[in-house]
Amino acid sequence: MKHRLFLIILCLIVSTAIAESQQKSPISSNRYNNVPAGGVLSSGPLPDLNAFTADGKPLKVRELCKGKYTVLSAGCLTCPQFHLNYPQIEAAYADYEKKGVQFFYFYKYLRHPELNGYVQAQNMAERLLQLAEARKKLGTKVPWIADTLDDSMRIGLRSGSFSVFLISPEGKIIFASDKIDGDGLRAALTKAVCPIANPTKVSDLDLPRLKRQGQPLNEDSSLGVARPTGLSILSTVPAKPLETYYVKLRTEADDTLLSTGTGRLFLGFYPDPIHDAHWNNLAPPMKYSLKLPKGVSATPSEATAKKGIGDSDTLPRQFWVDIPSHTPVKDIQLTLNYYGCTPNLCMALTHEYTIRFEFENRGSSTYGLNRGPGGGKSQSSRGGQSQSNSRGGRMAQMDTDKDGSVLFKEMCDHTKKQRGDDFSEENVRRRFDAIDTNKDGMISSEEMEKAPRGQGRQGQGERGRR
Repeated sequence: MKHRLFLIILCLIVSTAIAESQQKSPISSNRYNNVPAGGVLSSGPLPDLNAFTADGKPLKVRELCKGKYTVLSAGCLTCPQFHLNYPQIEAAYADYEKKGVQFFYFYKYLRHPELNGYVQAQNMAERLLQLAEARKKLGTKVPWIADTLDDSMRIGLRSGSFSVFLISPEGKIIFASDKIDGDGLRAALTKAVCPIANPTKVSDLDLPRLKRQGQPLNEDSSLGVARPTGLSILSTVPAKPLETYYVKLRTEADDTLLSTGTGRLFLGFYPDPIHDAHWNNLAPPMKYSLKLPKGVSATPSEATAKKGIGDSDTLPRQFWVDIPSHTPVKDIQLTLNYYGCTPNLCMALTHEYTIRFEFENRGSSTYGLNRGPGGGKSQSSRGGQSQSNSRGGRMAQMDTDKDGSVLFKEMCDHTKKQRGDDFSEENVRRRFDAIDTNKDGMISSEEMEKAPRGQGRQGQGERGRR
């Protein structure tokens, strides 16, 4: 009896420990979802949200929306799906702004840092510079506001990188979508405000034609390193965030480093394009050094970058650091010495950071890397001709621009070639949405691998359901 009671108690203790470790673990299959689990906030009163005007004045979003129908649409400089779909918001604005409806984009935390060189803003002045860059690059007529640095709007609205919301004059959310849905928004505006006899089409607008984003460079070189997929973005805190850091630090870690304390740490140093920054290759190269907690070692704990080609360049300097530790690491201090240069200045600078060994969890992912095996090698190898490899071949056929992901249009084009007159866009949309589990409007190879049997097969999926 005592032995049986002991076993029961032991099982309870082990079960509790496993549950607690799973709750605390930074490793999660949906950690890079574009929209939080449960979806965007789609009904009820608008939360008490803070924001800034495009010229930096603080505002209350409730006050901004009070008394008018208001459309709020999330966006940033590094979300390809926002860039692809924002014209639908512009078209609705052309019709409904004259009917008294307010429209605002709200600039948020970058969805894909490193894309086109852009890195996260570390103060509000930098976020407003990014906002101005987005407004210019996209040629928007809809006015912009900016989310706070602590993500008041993103968190309060449970917003993804290109979500859209319609707020009533009484401050109620009456329509919401995790991604820009022009038809759904127009249906809501028609019901709430009025129908439009001859609605503006996207083709009627004089908007810039943006190129699809290519895959960022991810290979071993004298300046950079090839990263595997599945790394976790870490929280990196500058010691003096209000100062201008012309070069920004990004850090990522493999799963074992976060869970056990032993693993690899990625360090990347990026000249910030919002400041038109570059490396001065005529000056001494950048150097970093780590201040480690007692009992923790790192190799290398300090390193100097090689110089780039020519007198100057803007390529990142990247490093691997190996850390062996018996317990998970909490914080590490990093000091960066470099010459900060722009077209108007060049001076020796020293900046300090705290690297926190915790998953950042702010709706951000490194384009083509964190979300699936688009740009590098997987953390675990797979041998043989498996089902995932055959799906990889089908994905390669659909991915016509070779950016490591598949858009709905690419899936449609591929299916049309295979099915001809038997093609159904509705069926393709159903399959696409089922595979796109993180709802960012793109299918990664990781999502394709995890798709139920038949979902990834463009030639057979429709016929199998008839």
